[in-house]
Amino acid sequence: MAMLLAVGVALAAPAIAQTDAGNNPAVAALDDDGLRKAVEKRWRDNGGLDERLRVEVRDSRALLTGRAANPDERVNAVKLAWQVDGLKEVINEIGIGDESSLSDRTTDMWITAQLRKDLMTDAEITSGNYTIETVNQVIYLMGRARSPQELERVRNHAREIARVRRVVSHVQVSN
Repeated sequence: MAMLLAVGVALAAPAIAQTDAGNNPAVAALDDDGLRKAVEKRWRDNGGLDERLRVEVRDSRALLTGRAANPDERVNAVKLAWQVDGLKEVINEIGIGDESSLSDRTTDMWITAQLRKDLMTDAEITSGNYTIETVNQVIYLMGRARSPQELERVRNHAREIARVRRVVSHVQVSN
């Protein structure tokens, strides 16, 4: 029970942005949070898209996930995200149609918790550098890896989790 609580707290904590030379990670995290909220507000103001779609922002890069009702709604969601000043990139991973049941969403949360735990307990991975989003048993990764080897370790952890269908990486590797 304590392990589940610890994993839940870790998942609820906001991700801290990767520090680049000269950047303040606290400011970057606040900027990313503000960008996320701006996208969510645009979606909410334009037909309640925020109820079916999710956005994660890391290093001013937005990852859009969830299920749109139809192709037009998907295009509209991406267009609205691009209208937010300050976003450098919008990554569209929005599916069409609703394939998710309550059981699927529970499985997705379990997968995310497992991967977060695996990354936190691997001494060769800086777990705070990664954002994890799981939709319909597909893991979407964002963030910044310290090296190609670290990124491969993260991918391997993700692939080894039961019920994972696919791992999609939008992780950048530091130079």
